[in-house]
Amino acid sequence: HALTKNRCPDGGQYLPFRHPQFSSEEMDALLQQPSAHCIATVLNKLFNLNLTGWDVEFAIGRYPLRTKTLQHKISVAEVWHTPGYQFDRILKALSHRISKDSSVISEWMQIAVRAAMLFGVFADLRKQDVQNADISCVSGDFLMPISAWYAQHWGLPISNIICCCNENNSLWDLHCHGQLRTDAVSIPTILPSADVVIPQHLERLIYEYGGIAETKLYLDRCRKGMTYYPPDSILAKFRRDIYISVVSSHRITTIIPSVYRTHGQLLSSATALAYAGLMDHRTKTGSTGYAIVWSEESPAADASAVSRILCQKVRDILSCPFGKVHVCSCPTSLQNFADFSAEVLLPHSVHSKSASKVGRCRMSSACENKTEF
Repeated sequence: HALTKNRCPDGGQYLPFRHPQFSSEEMDALLQQPSAHCIATVLNKLFNLNLTGWDVEFAIGRYPLRTKTLQHKISVAEVWHTPGYQFDRILKALSHRISKDSSVISEWMQIAVRAAMLFGVFADLRKQDVQNADISCVSGDFLMPISAWYAQHWGLPISNIICCCNENNSLWDLHCHGQLRTDAVSIPTILPSADVVIPQHLERLIYEYGGIAETKLYLDRCRKGMTYYPPDSILAKFRRDIYISVVSSHRITTIIPSVYRTHGQLLSSATALAYAGLMDHRTKTGSTGYAIVWSEESPAADASAVSRILCQKVRDILSCPFGKVHVCSCPTSLQNFADFSAEVLLPHSVHSKSASKVGRCRMSSACENKTEF
């Protein structure tokens, strides 16, 4: 049932009966293998299968996972190089290999596949002589943070897990103030997948820290809309294992053009959030180690938002060599960066009015304020 259903008959989530463990010697040997072999090995451990690296490649393609160096000691782990430019295609393909049924992908299956893909990313990094690394990802429903947490506790050399939130920053309140309001209202932003007040899979982490009794208390607080106060022992473990970073929507709209202008890498909105959160972590902690920015969506799949931010069609940017793309620097274009995130917070009736004022410039020949980079 754990492969096809999200909840047990009693309403609880499916959890692993025991966690697989890799010794340091086993991990070193595993990460010397091709990434597809690493992914297959982890899935075999979790689901008692006999997959090979070839099975994984036939299911998801030869190079669906690519690590691209963004700047010194920072790489973007792009796990979306499939038709459709999204990680969902990989989830569906590997789920079919595991359960022979890709029509329903359980949440535990999604966590297991993400953790396995993370092993594949570290296998690619090991070829660059990277021994350990931080991982920065979007919080959302807590699927990727808990996947990274599991992988770390199975033996993968993850130094820090950086969990990035937007204006819906209930996790930050839990981390910093020791309380989680379960009656808060979600704030709509330019990144709906991150607009989560109560991360669904935080329940798993509370179970790992406090057991069944604490999980029942947490769920009871959620059902009643009460504030959850974890005991000091759980809070200390949470602060030790997870770093929370908060990034505003406005900052996302400035990060995307800035990263492209500086490094030639076009990011989706979610990837930009994870990148900004990583940079905040480095500024506040002084960390200088290697880091991975987790990316599950191509900018092509997020073309609507990215195009509005850049005043340029994404397909035009991706099809041009770096250094030959003209991005407008006129006041209208620059104002888009400030107005785009604010616009999505307005009532729907106001959108049509503000839309006529924002983003008129689309690199037309009439605009003479162009910057080449």
